[in-house]
Amino acid sequence: MTAHEFDTNLSKLTGKLKKEDRQYATIVKAIQIFYWIFIPLFIVRTIRSYTDSHSINDLLSGVALVIGFLIIALTFRKYYKEYQYVDYSLPTLEMLKKAAYRYQPFQKRGLWIIPGLLLMDMGLTFEGFGEGKSVLDSQIFFLGSILFGVVIGLVIWYFKYKPLRDKILEMVKEIEH
Repeated sequence: MTAHEFDTNLSKLTGKLKKEDRQYATIVKAIQIFYWIFIPLFIVRTIRSYTDSHSINDLLSGVALVIGFLIIALTFRKYYKEYQYVDYSLPTLEMLKKAAYRYQPFQKRGLWIIPGLLLMDMGLTFEGFGEGKSVLDSQIFFLGSILFGVVIGLVIWYFKYKPLRDKILEMVKEIEH
C-alpha cells in the first residue's frame, strides 16, 4: 500500500470511527438515563414496600436493585465519557489501538457490570420470595434474560463492529510492519 493510499484509508477509517463513536455514545447515554430514572423510582418503591410490609425481603430486594442500578449507571457514564471524548489527535498507532480495544466484544472494563448484575439478580430473587417464586425460577428468568442479551449483543457486534475492528487491526498491522 502506498503512503497516499494509506492516508486515504486512514482518513476514511477515522471518519467512520468518529461516526460510530458518536452513535455508541448516544446509545450509552440513553441507557444511562434509563438507569438514572429508575434509581429514584426504586428508592421510593422500596420505601413504600417496606413501610407497608415490614418485610426484610422487600428491603433487601429494593436496596440490592438500587445499588445494582447505580453500579451499572456509573459504568455506563464512564463508557459515555470514553466514547464521547475520544482523542483522535493521539499518534495514529496509539489512536488505532485504543479504537480496536473499544470495539472488541469483551473488555476488562465491562467487569464492573457483573457486580451490578449480581445485585440485580439478588434483588429480583428476594422480590420473588415475596411472590412465592422459587430461587430456581428467579435464576432461570434472570440468567436467561442476560444470556439472551449477550447473544443479541454479540450478533450486533459481529455484523456492525467486527468489520470495523478488523479494519482497525489491519491498519495497525500495516503501521507496525
